[in-house]
Amino acid sequence: MTRTTPIGRKLLQGLGTLVIMAASVAAVVGGAGLIAGASQIARTVEAPIVPVAALRVEIVHGYAVTRRFVGQVEAAARTDLGFELGGRITEVLVEEGDVVAAGAVLAHLDTSALIPERAALEADLAALAADAELARLTLTRNDRLNGQGWRSTAALDDARLALARAEAGMAAIRARIAGVDVRLEKSALLAPFAARIGDRLADPGQTVASGQTVLVLFDSGPARVRVGLPPDLAAGLAVGDAVRVDYGGAVQMAAVRQIRPDLDPSTRSRSVILTLDAEANPVLGDTVALILDQTVKATGFWAPLSALREGARGSWSVLAIEPTADGDRTVPAAVEVIHSDGAQVYLTGMLPPGARIVAQAPDRVAPGQLVLVRDSTPKTE
Repeated sequence: MTRTTPIGRKLLQGLGTLVIMAASVAAVVGGAGLIAGASQIARTVEAPIVPVAALRVEIVHGYAVTRRFVGQVEAAARTDLGFELGGRITEVLVEEGDVVAAGAVLAHLDTSALIPERAALEADLAALAADAELARLTLTRNDRLNGQGWRSTAALDDARLALARAEAGMAAIRARIAGVDVRLEKSALLAPFAARIGDRLADPGQTVASGQTVLVLFDSGPARVRVGLPPDLAAGLAVGDAVRVDYGGAVQMAAVRQIRPDLDPSTRSRSVILTLDAEANPVLGDTVALILDQTVKATGFWAPLSALREGARGSWSVLAIEPTADGDRTVPAAVEVIHSDGAQVYLTGMLPPGARIVAQAPDRVAPGQLVLVRDSTPKTE
């Protein structure tokens, strides 16, 4: 068994004390390091204060929106013109695009069969006229002889009836001649109004049926525009109102000419007829846009498009700015987009009047982050 001397025991005790002191110092130093590390972590979690532009919310109860409704240019009148009688066309006097006056002759049917028919009827009429003249002379003679007692009353009646038959036959022939004249008149196709020729659907030598379209005519007067409008917007217009239209990229004024009282069964819209300026000279069938300003009633506020944050499943939000003890801090607020005009959006949400929101680049700012408001952007209508 080894025995320790008094000097050795003192050395061992001193060495143990040094070890204990060294351990204590290490513990103190290690604890200080942990505390410093925790403080550093805390400083890295707290994001720096970011300068932002802010917008103060102003609640309004509606917004104006400009709507465009496309219509079509049409003639004041359009007709598919044809002969009332069938026959062979001998000539067509107009071409597509021609301008004609009311009553102008446009085409002819072959009348070669009607002219001899009328001549035969005139000959029959002349023969009946001769019979009537003979009956009239006979009646006069028999009436004189009957007064002298030389003719019987029966002979007088026969002469009177012969004259009546001749006159009735003449009336029938005259009616037949009038019928031929009507057919001759209807063999010429006349313009019912001052017009421009559209389609030409038949040529000389062609046989057409009664009512078959030969020419398509468009009224040569000022053109008009037919536009279909929702019933509520059409009800807000009146005949004579001045409205804006866009034709060929130029905005000009037009007048409301007519408003139909019924709904189109396919589009459920009401047709509004507009009269364009006489100098517009639009092309038939071209499109014209009717421009209407409409006020939509909905409580909300305007904000720039840059203030929106996109969320999950098509949701949207903005970052509201709330004052705290540490300073202004951002808080997400859900909103609904009601209308957009490109640069501005009309929003509804639970934000109170006067609330402030981040106006630009909200994705650069985290919810709950401290911000420095450097600019107050006014609301844009």
